[in-house]
Amino acid sequence: MGKLVTSNFNSHNAKQFVESITESANSIYYVFIGKHIDFDGGITPTQNNSPEGTFYEPYRDMIYGKHVTDSDIKHMIANNAWTSGTVYAQYDHRDGDLKNKQFFAHVEEANGDFSVFKCLGNNKGAPSTEPPSASQTSPDDEIYITTADKYQWKLMYEVPLATYNKFSTAKKFPIVDHANVSGNAVSGAIDFVTVNDGGVRYNSVANGVIKATNIGGEPRMIEIESLVSANLTITSNSTVSGTFASAEPIELAGKFANGDLLDSNNQPSTTSRAGYDASARPFTNVVATAVVVESNTTHLRTVDISGNFFINKSNVIVRGSTSNATAIISDRVSDTSSVSSNNQFYKGSTFYIASGPGAGAASQIEDYIVTGSARRVLLANSTGFSNSSGMIIDSTSRFEISPTVTITGDGAGAEARAIVNTAIGAVDTIEVTKRGSGYTHANATVVGNTGIVVIESDGLANTRADTANVTVIIGPKGGHGSDPINELYSDTVGISVDFANSQGGQIPATNDFRQIGILKDPLFSNVVITLANTTTSGGATATGTAFQDEEVVTQNTSGAFGVVTSRGAGTINLSNVYGQFVTTTDANTTHNIKGGTSLTVSTISDFQTNERGSSSFTQFDQRLRLTGLQVSTSEADFQVDEVVNQPETGATGRVHTINTTATANVLSLTNVKGNWGTRDTGETDGNEFDGADSKASGHVTGKAGPDIVPHTGEIIYIENINAITRDDDQTERIKLMIEF
Repeated sequence: MGKLVTSNFNSHNAKQFVESITESANSIYYVFIGKHIDFDGGITPTQNNSPEGTFYEPYRDMIYGKHVTDSDIKHMIANNAWTSGTVYAQYDHRDGDLKNKQFFAHVEEANGDFSVFKCLGNNKGAPSTEPPSASQTSPDDEIYITTADKYQWKLMYEVPLATYNKFSTAKKFPIVDHANVSGNAVSGAIDFVTVNDGGVRYNSVANGVIKATNIGGEPRMIEIESLVSANLTITSNSTVSGTFASAEPIELAGKFANGDLLDSNNQPSTTSRAGYDASARPFTNVVATAVVVESNTTHLRTVDISGNFFINKSNVIVRGSTSNATAIISDRVSDTSSVSSNNQFYKGSTFYIASGPGAGAASQIEDYIVTGSARRVLLANSTGFSNSSGMIIDSTSRFEISPTVTITGDGAGAEARAIVNTAIGAVDTIEVTKRGSGYTHANATVVGNTGIVVIESDGLANTRADTANVTVIIGPKGGHGSDPINELYSDTVGISVDFANSQGGQIPATNDFRQIGILKDPLFSNVVITLANTTTSGGATATGTAFQDEEVVTQNTSGAFGVVTSRGAGTINLSNVYGQFVTTTDANTTHNIKGGTSLTVSTISDFQTNERGSSSFTQFDQRLRLTGLQVSTSEADFQVDEVVNQPETGATGRVHTINTTATANVLSLTNVKGNWGTRDTGETDGNEFDGADSKASGHVTGKAGPDIVPHTGEIIYIENINAITRDDDQTERIKLMIEF
């Protein structure tokens, strides 16, 4: 039996993990830092996947941690930066290996932000040479094709620079929700039809301009005429520059006898020569003129051609009459077709407005009528060509006639037209003009020459062309852009947390670390809550003493709870605290806490999660802090990273930090084993300890921490890294990539 765990299963697990952090009834995660001692042999190992290696040892090595918030987590995809010359795979719903191909890319926009695009069409496997850009499309743009390379792209989402910097790695790139893209996704829309075989004999094609509309008061009757047009491939160098404007007239000229492009012997030809003046360049050897209808840095599409336009394909230059832009022509291809003089020649073909007023409107031709020199089409419908105010199209509208594409399936509304390579009479590409919706399967046929008949010996014979083979590409569930996590095969979650110096004095910015990980749902060991508005179960005013030792206190809104270990008039101490309490000074009905046994109710005006003021659930310090340090040996001091032993109790630990100031003498330990003893003030001996390397000895008068109850929660991720030294003037950004 063949079994398959689909890629959606991986994405589903990734989504569940993210939701466990971002949804209201969430789990609580901390990124932790640990292990300030070298690994054995100084080599960074893969962590041993055993209870000792994934739980007990990491807890002993743990130094501190920081809470993971909604803003610290993103779904991640492959880091595919758009690169010129790359052949991107195009989306295909039949491709079982799409996940392992480059079918999407991100680009850096002019403002420094980033945009992610999915490739829907790759121009028959041609290299991509023009990057897509969010400035050229929009979330509700139905079809977006870059001009130079004819790639079809779909904008998936945009990423602010700050988000990119926070989450991106050499291999991974973040996903950012884009409500406009997902909101405009159309389930079952058809965005692309691929041509497998262009077929033969597709001859009923034409292009031109609208000569007259609304013939005889019929908005569907349009008179047309042919228009000579061509596509120019242009290049530039030091002698030519500028940007051509749409609809501007252009002039073509050849080189002068002396080899200069733009001048005679008395006019400088480059900007490096004195007297250079772009607007004053002589252009006396003009051989042809035309009008630009489309332009970019490499191509010009021209119409209204006159003169000796096609005589040469090299040593020819073009200049815009209004922009003064100039360029060298490296190639010219005629895009001209004459309009047939045969009745019904285009009947059944598709009439499409390619540019100008009404651009994008399409209809099947119901009749093609030739009367003298007049060429007229009767459209099957006038939608897009006219409206309640009158005709939309006019004499500046450019039309194209092409074979009809018929799409059938379980959806509705999809329409397309065939673009024919007139040199060989074959279908080159299919352009979707209306995407429709609701398709889960579809087929398409391309039928041309529907109005052409020829006379054979046995009578009339139709020259119908229908041999092209095409495949309708069905979009993903919900439509392109509806779910980038599944669509782009995101099976990785990125967590990025900044440890900024000492986090306001809450964590140490000293020593180093070489282990990072994620801790889920730990319990805080000693939370001090300052109370306000305390009442008894009967509603009488009370103090903190109304709570009972060892009862569970729960907050109604956050769901946080803990066990009472001590209580005073204005405070209570809780251990084994789960969740994060919320402070408030509002009435007892808002964010109140309630004793499970005493039924005493109060609100929280403040809290601390350790001995430091302003401590909170944002971070924790997992070191044992031995306070009131007194060093007994004058000739030796304790050393960072050494083992210390307390013979009287059998307790041991590793020195992480030694803080000796006028106000505090603290020795902070990791890898603590046993119960460290303290010496009461006034006692002269007892609970002495010594350093294994320094031979120093001393005692302490108090202790605090660790903030987290040891061995609570789950360690769900561990990564060993090369040592990173902390400093109070720097921020460590920890990026974890968790693959599902």
